[in-house]
Amino acid sequence: MRRNIVYNFILAFFTVLAFICLFVKSDECMQGVKDGIMLCVNSIIPSLFPFMIVSRFIVNSGLGDFFGRFSGKATQKLFKLPGICSFVIIMSMIGGFPVGAKMTCDLLESGKISENEAQRLNLFCINAGPAFVIGTVGEIFAKSRQLGVLLFFCSITASFLMGIMSRALCDGERKEEYVFAFGSVPNPVSAFTDSIADASGSMFAICSWVIIFNAVINCILSSGNSICTTALCALLEVTSGIEQSCGVLPIPVLASILSFGGFSVHCQIFSYVKKSGLNFKLFYASRIICAVLSGVICYIALRIFPFEIEVFASESTLTASAYSVSLPSAVALIVMCCSLIFELDTNRKIC
Repeated sequence: MRRNIVYNFILAFFTVLAFICLFVKSDECMQGVKDGIMLCVNSIIPSLFPFMIVSRFIVNSGLGDFFGRFSGKATQKLFKLPGICSFVIIMSMIGGFPVGAKMTCDLLESGKISENEAQRLNLFCINAGPAFVIGTVGEIFAKSRQLGVLLFFCSITASFLMGIMSRALCDGERKEEYVFAFGSVPNPVSAFTDSIADASGSMFAICSWVIIFNAVINCILSSGNSICTTALCALLEVTSGIEQSCGVLPIPVLASILSFGGFSVHCQIFSYVKKSGLNFKLFYASRIICAVLSGVICYIALRIFPFEIEVFASESTLTASAYSVSLPSAVALIVMCCSLIFELDTNRKIC
């Protein structure tokens, strides 16, 4: 009882503090919202929305079941997962962060995979897509397509290894393999229409989180550039974090940031992951493991295949300055995110 009172008091305190910070930095917040909207319009929606439609259509039309028949044995041997999960794994590696979690949720709700299988998929099917890593991070931020390819390879390899390690969490109870039947194929027009409607709702939620976090990050950046600022941006939102980190932090750290994802991505997939009953402590443990693996793989790869890139950003040089960021707003956001994540029903079946 006393623990709940303390918890509610702390949550209320930081909520009020966040409101105060929003009023004090209202101009920066407004500009951050505008930047977030432009980011959604120019980058996120064009690159992610088609994948959201296709991924949902794959589930609605039964194509995932069909392809699962051909890749089922490899998926079962590597990850102890049914063949129908193979397309989820592939799409999570090429479609961007929310796609894998969304497809996993769709399969679970349709009864084609068990809760334990959905939980294990959510441990390693959260990946940045090649368009973002190679195109945006490599070519635009770091001015090196070669670096983008390296970072994408490290991220995917780390997720692959995490998937193999997730075999240890298999509960031993196998759901009966879903068998694809050609006579059971739904109307493709209806499946496509439903896919667009569902993807539109998911896209709105994703863009909302991106806009919110961009507003907070803009408030943080307005307080000055420093190593502390860079670390906070990387922790909160992966796009801004990588943009601030390129040329400042070592390349293996960039690989770790991409694999971790940031709180913005975690909030985007929160509703999907929650439906599987996955313990979020285990989820965050998997993100940290993926981040460490990705950094180590990148370090080894650079030792074997070294190449030159810009070491320092051309715009400005960042110098360390303690407490140069807006700590109250940053701490308030992190506390509220943690409260949202751990305020779950832990009595459900989890890995």
